[in-house]
Amino acid sequence: MNEFDQTLEDQSMSYVGMIAKFPLGVHDLKSFITPENHLFVLCHLGIPDIDIEQWRLKISGLVEQNLELSYQNLLSLEYRELTVFHQCSGNPLEPKVPTRTISNVTWGGVSLRAILNQLQVKPEARYVWFAGTDCGAYEGVSSDSYIKDIPIGKALDNDVLLAYKLNGEFLSAERGFPLRLVVPGYYGTNFVKWLSHIYVTDQRSPGPFTTTFYNDQVGGDDATLKPVWEVPPESVIVHPSQNEVLYLQPQTHWGWAWASKGIQSVDFSTDGGITWQATEVESRLQYAWQRFTFQWTPPTPGQYSLMSRATDYDGVIQPIQQERNAIYTVAVTVKETTIKGFDSFTVVE
Repeated sequence: MNEFDQTLEDQSMSYVGMIAKFPLGVHDLKSFITPENHLFVLCHLGIPDIDIEQWRLKISGLVEQNLELSYQNLLSLEYRELTVFHQCSGNPLEPKVPTRTISNVTWGGVSLRAILNQLQVKPEARYVWFAGTDCGAYEGVSSDSYIKDIPIGKALDNDVLLAYKLNGEFLSAERGFPLRLVVPGYYGTNFVKWLSHIYVTDQRSPGPFTTTFYNDQVGGDDATLKPVWEVPPESVIVHPSQNEVLYLQPQTHWGWAWASKGIQSVDFSTDGGITWQATEVESRLQYAWQRFTFQWTPPTPGQYSLMSRATDYDGVIQPIQQERNAIYTVAVTVKETTIKGFDSFTVVE
């Protein structure tokens, strides 16, 4: 038994079953920074009860020296903050069903790269595993710990954080106290909570959350599995809301767009995707989502299907359907102004 397996066997904790909270819908995403109490929660194996005096973060594997850090040790290291879009990849049993569970928050903590560089990663290293303190069963599959992995190249990116703060406040238990991984540009399933062990190795983790769950099939009958890591381009229209009534006059509408590579452009359609026009897209702050706006004057009363379509800096375009990042459609009704006593009616954003 290696040191990593021994650590999992020695873990002791108490927990409850799976917890999921999704408080905000697409049209509730009004704020650039999502308040902590509005952020979604997904705990596959429950929430562990951690004694912070006993908790330690262990780093081992293909490094020249192992390391064990207490919470106070972490707090003494150089602190940095990053604003990052944070997205749930959706139900792993239905990987092509869009959920559009998205938020934008500021994480605070320490650079993983800075620590790994001090420990001197060995040349044969290919992946880094991250294990949480939680254990149990998810969808009938047992796991000694929630373990995810990322390529060593990504782990050595200076912007990968070991985070202990969210929007300036210390993490709560359901957010991963005392420590969680933050991988900017990756789906939230990789942001391991209640982090207890980091293991540098030359192979991928054999755990269920890297094998059974959170993989996409690429290709036809002989499909290979691709890890659910980087977030492809996606966008949502926040205003107007679904089934909103609009009027025959100039409109200003807006939404959010995001991608691992950043958003180069967003187009909008008012005819269900038959024709497209460019929007104005704000530049990206660190790894945050980007606001886009578009002007539209409805030509006639009637039913309209509004869409937005994002393109990232690699030229990848958001798909129409059958993918987790498929285009979101907003159905609206346009009516003539009928309010007596007014010559015009202004729609306030």
